[in-house]
Amino acid sequence: MSVTRVGDTLLLQVKSAGFVWEPAWDAWRPVTAVAWDGDRVVVDDRAYCSDPMDPLYGYGSTQMREACAVLTKTYSPASAKPGSLPAIGPSEWFYDRFLSLTPCAPRDKASWKRFHKGHYRTPRKAPKTRLTRRQRRTP
Repeated sequence: MSVTRVGDTLLLQVKSAGFVWEPAWDAWRPVTAVAWDGDRVVVDDRAYCSDPMDPLYGYGSTQMREACAVLTKTYSPASAKPGSLPAIGPSEWFYDRFLSLTPCAPRDKASWKRFHKGHYRTPRKAPKTRLTRRQRRTP
């Protein structure tokens, strides 16, 4: 249960539930999934945001609104640490890690490279270390 910053989005994962910080409301609100669509990270909140005229818009129920009020008092957005995308929503194996993907996301190597921006988790050759004669000798 920690606040993670992914780009400009603040995410909170509590057990299997996900929440996103809504700066206009100054509160956390629930989301169904946070997924990669091939170009950017998207937030899926269709289950909670159906009718904009509903007084529970963005929360879905009064229990969820109360739970989000407690989370807002407990977790501050100022304590956010930059990190990788948390697994909120259905995950699948995407080359080197489990990741939530949208149904229309391409599963090709170019999309994988855009997601990582050059920071992969694949094994590489160990760097060569150069030692002097004195360092090679053991006492």
